[in-house]
Amino acid sequence: MDRYIGKQIISATIFGVVLLSVMLVMGNLFKELRPLLVEDKASPMQVGQFVLSFLPFSLIYTIPWGFLVAVLLVFGRLSAENELVSMRMSGLSLLRISMPVFVIAALLSALCLWLNIAMAPKAKDTMKFVLYEAVKENPNAMLDPGVVQTRFKGQKIFIEGRNGDTLNGLHIYHLNEENETDFPSRSIYAREAKLKIIDESKQIRLNLTDATIDSQNQDGTRELAFIGEWEPLLFDFTADRKKRRKPSTMTNDEIRARLATGEEIEVSKRYNLNNEIHRRYAFSCACLALALVAVPLGINARRKETSTGLAISIAVGLGYFLFFMVASEFQKKEGNTAILLFWLPNVVCLALGISLFFRARRK
Repeated sequence: MDRYIGKQIISATIFGVVLLSVMLVMGNLFKELRPLLVEDKASPMQVGQFVLSFLPFSLIYTIPWGFLVAVLLVFGRLSAENELVSMRMSGLSLLRISMPVFVIAALLSALCLWLNIAMAPKAKDTMKFVLYEAVKENPNAMLDPGVVQTRFKGQKIFIEGRNGDTLNGLHIYHLNEENETDFPSRSIYAREAKLKIIDESKQIRLNLTDATIDSQNQDGTRELAFIGEWEPLLFDFTADRKKRRKPSTMTNDEIRARLATGEEIEVSKRYNLNNEIHRRYAFSCACLALALVAVPLGINARRKETSTGLAISIAVGLGYFLFFMVASEFQKKEGNTAILLFWLPNVVCLALGISLFFRARRK
């Protein structure tokens, strides 16, 4: 019986995880497809590297959700075909019948823990800088005419025309740091600009001719300036891209090492680092928490188990992940609010699962 139920759960979970992972990876790829291919002229190898880098990050979401769908579908079918009734008539309790589910859930939770604390942060860090490597390999592709370049942090660039290394009609917009959709803090227009790629210093510079700068002062007034020639720095490949690493791109060991260095860290950053560790441990328990709820819910969905199971899985999964989305808003704030919200969905699933189990046993 354990092999019979376990095989169905494993096969359905694999199918669900593969399907959800493909959908999530393709959705994120299409989101990044324009800057990846149009702006940076990335090679197929770099696109493949982007997909492989995103896959471990996507598994921390698709494994719990795929497992939830599998449990709902399998136990819904067992209930609809009265196989559960036969098992219980032979003297087996509902808890004993569900034991393979909990064993698989524990193994998947251990896998998710490993992904959360080690693989996903590294994959996210690698994924973030695949575009950086594409720019580094082909810097000339960064400034094609007729394309709004958004890969430069804090600014957008548009070029009307280009003849070799000479750019005609260059527009540079420096975005507002607090609100990037707001009016640009500074805009630069140059009738002509020459692109200079300095291999020794790994820099890209622009030699602007007849430049006009429209900047905003601190009091809100705007100032217009005309410059005959100017050579601003556009991109520096030697800059240490690791200096501003986010906690989500750091492993647990790296976070603990950062906290133990003794250097002064802002209060918000310290809370962000500490809460990130709690988030990963709490989220790794998703398979176990969802299994407690999925088994009795799957039994109750006796007829039309496919559509009902999918609808229930979407509702339960969204409700579970919603707690983590809300908790992320408090991750940088002082106090234990984020920690409580991270662990709350597991506690709720535990209490709800126990209640539903007792009700299912009496039926």
